Amino acid sequence: MAVRFKRSYRDRKKAVARRKKTIINVLILVFFFQVLFSVFFGTIRVDSISMEPSMEVGSAMIFSPFVYGYKIGTSIKRFPQVKAPERGDIIVLTPPYVQEKRGFVTFLFSIIRFLSFGKINLSSLLSESWENRFLVKRIIALPGDTVKMSDFTASIKPGNSEYFLNEFEVIHSSYDTNMGELPAGWNDSLPFSGNMDPVTLGDNEYFVLGDNRMQSSDSTSWGILHKDRIAGKILMAYWPLNKIKVFE
Repeated sequence: MAVRFKRSYRDRKKAVARRKKTIINVLILVFFFQVLFSVFFGTIRVDSISMEPSMEVGSAMIFSPFVYGYKIGTSIKRFPQVKAPERGDIIVLTPPYVQEKRGFVTFLFSIIRFLSFGKINLSSLLSESWENRFLVKRIIALPGDTVKMSDFTASIKPGNSEYFLNEFEVIHSSYDTNMGELPAGWNDSLPFSGNMDPVTLGDNEYFVLGDNRMQSSDSTSWGILHKDRIAGKILMAYWPLNKIKVFE
């Protein structure tokens, strides 16, 4: 006959206390993970060719929401910014056609991402394949600038200038662009021809482009970008290891 040993009340009480302590420690870790990867740093994988040749498909980037002032939820309130967005900055953004996740949903997704060591991202799983929540683009023009396009190259008239200058004369960052050629019969009057009439940007409005001009969903297709849609500044590429790169 088997003999059962019952734990004493004191042992059961200690076991309950240990479980409570473990739960509390996990919640604390989740909280600090949320703070660290929401306010200071985040990671994103490049899944399109829109930023070639600057970024290759499959490369992984570290970005910081903190640089431009961390945005609190979906409100317009932000923490003080370290620096203002500049021409040439490569940013992570939420395009205007994507509805931003709110409150508890965002927090729940963060917990699942933490517990799965970042392997499960419900934000992408619950979106349509064409509806990427985050895009990576380059800032070309700032609030107050007037910008126009000709043959996939931007010309910018800064707010304090009377003349348009080529983007490479105004932007101090060093980068190359892929232009390509239009299909036969595609003329300047058709969409995605690389040409655009002048547009003047208002307060908190930015004009962004992909470096691969003919293969990019950007301000030429969905319009100007409001600052509230900027999720952070790209700091560096950390994967693949042989192509680690720090961005200006």
